[in-house]
Amino acid sequence: MFEDILNKAADAVKVAAEAVGKGAEAVGRGAEAIKKAKKDSMTISEDSPLLVSGLEVYPNKLKYKNIRCNFNDIEHLGWYWESKTINGILNTQSVEMTIYIRNSKNISIKKSTMYLTPKLVTAYNYIAKETFDTRLKFYTDQLEKTGSFIYTTSGFWGDSHTTFYSNGTVKSGDKSFELSKAYIEAFELNIKQGGMFSSSLNVKLLVDKDIILTLINFILENPQEPSEYIQNYKRQKKSKKTANLFLTNVVSLMAKLAYADGIISSEEVDVVKEFLTNTMKIDTQELSQMMIIFNQAKNSPKPFEYFANSLLNNHHENVLYAVLDVLFLIAIADGIISAEEELLLLEAEAIFGIKGSMYTKFKNQVHEQHSNKKEYYMNILGLSYNSTQGEIKKTYRRLAMKFHPDKVSHLGEEFMHEAEIKMKEINEAYEYLKNN
Repeated sequence: MFEDILNKAADAVKVAAEAVGKGAEAVGRGAEAIKKAKKDSMTISEDSPLLVSGLEVYPNKLKYKNIRCNFNDIEHLGWYWESKTINGILNTQSVEMTIYIRNSKNISIKKSTMYLTPKLVTAYNYIAKETFDTRLKFYTDQLEKTGSFIYTTSGFWGDSHTTFYSNGTVKSGDKSFELSKAYIEAFELNIKQGGMFSSSLNVKLLVDKDIILTLINFILENPQEPSEYIQNYKRQKKSKKTANLFLTNVVSLMAKLAYADGIISSEEVDVVKEFLTNTMKIDTQELSQMMIIFNQAKNSPKPFEYFANSLLNNHHENVLYAVLDVLFLIAIADGIISAEEELLLLEAEAIFGIKGSMYTKFKNQVHEQHSNKKEYYMNILGLSYNSTQGEIKKTYRRLAMKFHPDKVSHLGEEFMHEAEIKMKEINEAYEYLKNN
């Protein structure tokens, strides 16, 4: 029934197709290979598995030599990618994927080729997406019980264990570090305790990197004392039992978008309530339950893309158009689309495979309205005209981390292109504002 209702809301939204520009010949070959790999990944079936380096990838299982396993049996997923350019022309890709299977041997595949290795990349992306819940659960089960999770890495001297706490504390051995001081370089997390000669922590992110980055981002944005986190989880688990899956996904998306800038305004809450009562026609009791879901979703370790993918896999394109329209209404509820909100709207477009013409038109109109240069650049960062230099610097650092290639690469080439354009706008805005 709700699909018919959402179809009406979708009438105002149209698809805006956008062609990918041509690059150098080598890059062009890579782009075409990626497109073909994406197309292949969409046709994975029992009769047409994805084949790469002896690995057979089916919709819910894998085959490799004498190993057979279901996706539910995959506990962890290792991934490493090194790119080298020789003389500025030849590009070599060295890729390694390791699949850790419960009660079985691990599957390890290494490949080095010229240009790109699209099939292995496609296989990794597909397996990572299909096993995300299982792998995330391994760590969140620990969070729910103790308010922390342990990340284990293997090296020449044996295994090392790093404990991440829900309040942002990181412990390794008898030393403590602050996650807020962490920075990521390729496949490594680095944290220094303090001054130049202080202790440092280096954690190799070669296993479940997508999961660990998701959890790090979650903790940084929602620091909670371990005991508080455990209690919040218990309350959330109880309320979700009575929630509708569709509404849970939509309301969770709305919460993630509304809280993208760290504040949920009364205007944004009003949009949520109007959608639930007027569009979805839910009663007062259900509204109360959904608002509980909304308030809890902002602190959920599951990222925005998790809920977007859940909708993508279970609903028609018309419904996705309507959801994108509702998200757009959330973003403009307070009169300004912040850079964080814009990133999530672009992410939703990329995942749904559609573009919201209303959103694009609104963005262009907003930018055209700002004749004052400072006002224009403040709008790019999602800040008010009177924001301080401290607020500008803090916002810029937060946005730079959100638009980091490691955070968006898994969403595809077109989204990375959009994110790169937005990052250039952000850099330009910061360069102007820090000197004016």
